[in-house]
Amino acid sequence: MLQSRIHGAVKNFFYLLWGSRGCNIPVVRLPRKNRIAHTASDRVRLEAFRMQGIDYHIYAWRHFYLQICYLLFLNLLFQYSSFLFFPQVWLRLYFGDCMCIIEVNKIRKGIYIFMKLDRYRKYVRTGVTAFLVLAASMIFYYLLFHQTSVRTAFHNVLDILSPLIAALILAYVISPIINFIEQRIIARLFARHGKTQSVRCKKLVRALLILLTYVAMLFALYGLIATLIPELFSSITNIVSNFSNYANNIQDFATKVLANYPEMQQTADQYISMFSAKLSNWLTNDLMPMLRTFLLNLSGQLVNMVTFFKNILLGAIVAIYMLYNKESYIAKLKKAVYALLGLDHGNAVIRDCQYVNQEFSGFLVGKVIDSIIIGAICYLVTSLIGTPYALLVSVIIGVTNIIPFFGPFLGAVPCLLLILLIDPLQALYFLIFVVLLQQFDGNFLGPKILGETTGVSSFLIIISILIGGGFWGVFGMIIAVPVCAIICTVCRNFANRRLEKHHLPDDDAFYFHMDHIDPETRQAIPYQKKKIDEAEVFHFPGYRLRKALTKLATEESPVDAPYTPAKPSTEEKNSDSSDSDQK
Repeated sequence: MLQSRIHGAVKNFFYLLWGSRGCNIPVVRLPRKNRIAHTASDRVRLEAFRMQGIDYHIYAWRHFYLQICYLLFLNLLFQYSSFLFFPQVWLRLYFGDCMCIIEVNKIRKGIYIFMKLDRYRKYVRTGVTAFLVLAASMIFYYLLFHQTSVRTAFHNVLDILSPLIAALILAYVISPIINFIEQRIIARLFARHGKTQSVRCKKLVRALLILLTYVAMLFALYGLIATLIPELFSSITNIVSNFSNYANNIQDFATKVLANYPEMQQTADQYISMFSAKLSNWLTNDLMPMLRTFLLNLSGQLVNMVTFFKNILLGAIVAIYMLYNKESYIAKLKKAVYALLGLDHGNAVIRDCQYVNQEFSGFLVGKVIDSIIIGAICYLVTSLIGTPYALLVSVIIGVTNIIPFFGPFLGAVPCLLLILLIDPLQALYFLIFVVLLQQFDGNFLGPKILGETTGVSSFLIIISILIGGGFWGVFGMIIAVPVCAIICTVCRNFANRRLEKHHLPDDDAFYFHMDHIDPETRQAIPYQKKKIDEAEVFHFPGYRLRKALTKLATEESPVDAPYTPAKPSTEEKNSDSSDSDQK
């Protein structure tokens, strides 16, 4: 008896090492990545593995004592000689994969504990849910009654994370430029010469591109500041010093235009004189002291300025590391998403993030390119027609053009007022040119560059810009359109899923000129002008169900139908009316 058991143990040991060679048990060899199912005790999971198309391993235990001997052997093997074999395979056989091994006698400690936890899983879920509800209630209570401290803590956290936020924004803005140069220029050059880029070469090219991009941005910023600040300062100085001449120019222009209308000319002269006096008083008594006060307060704001530039500098340094190893960081983020959410939810989250990136990057990059082209065209045309301060006006028009819909008006109004003070006729030419330029941008250039990147109607664009500008100012107005596009996509997909659940079409054309949908045929009933009874509207959800049940009950048992009084005849009506007249 003992000899047969020892023989069986040795036989099973050699079987596990070398497969079924010389062994009469119909089993297969252990691959490294196969799941394991126990045929003697868990037929259900084995069938589930087969239906899923997953490889499995069948091993039938013969004796109770062989299990104990095998477990002791595995314990010794793990402690002293695990480097000789594949630990993954042995651990999967010992502990199972996804708790799929269930022994008949439950002698394995790990499997027994798993089974015990599985028995009380619903209680664990209930306890965790209750804990989360209580924690959320406490957090909500604290946020509701400690708003000042929460706001202070939030601002402190933002101050700490400001360099990281600046780095993320800077890296997100620069990344499309580097991707374009790498994919469209560098890769084509190597492909044209029949060479492939090595990893070291790619890293070197990436570092050079980051350096050149930073240098180009610094030169562009320096050129913009060096050009605009003197231009702006000189324009303000000229306006203040020559304001009386500008007012006379406007008055002479109004006199020439209204020469044939003396009454209107007199009224216009009065308003121009009053406006010029008030504006001159504001420029001399308010504007210049405000500028002096602002310059004096700059020393007091030195700490804030130093903090701002420190955050920008740290953000630029962190952005270099982000751009240099962005593929590695993105891969780690994807790995974390799959580890936390699993395969299906991980794919959904990554796909949603890719869509958000597509909307934001497509809109922002397209808007920047469009604004640069509009600014260049504006500078070229204003220089040709002799508009004053052509460079300053063009930069203002180009920068404000980044804001959708309202941007051209926000930039054109101050430029128009500035030109109007110097030359009213040039202001008229500039107004006509800006209107034509915005029509060209909105109907031709913008659609060519942006395409259908947002798919948002003009009405929603206006609403989103107003809301974004009200909450976050200029930054909110810039990002309002892509955020609105993402929200519209979420709502549209949710509505389509609900319509699909109710077996209704999601095509907008189905709901045009429709009065309602027939609940039996699910066809659209065309709109007909009719009077709606007030007794049929504004009811609770259970009203229609009660009405249907009542109708069904009355059809089945007409005896129990509710009493309806009979309508009086014509003779009874006449007699009632005569009695009332006599009284």
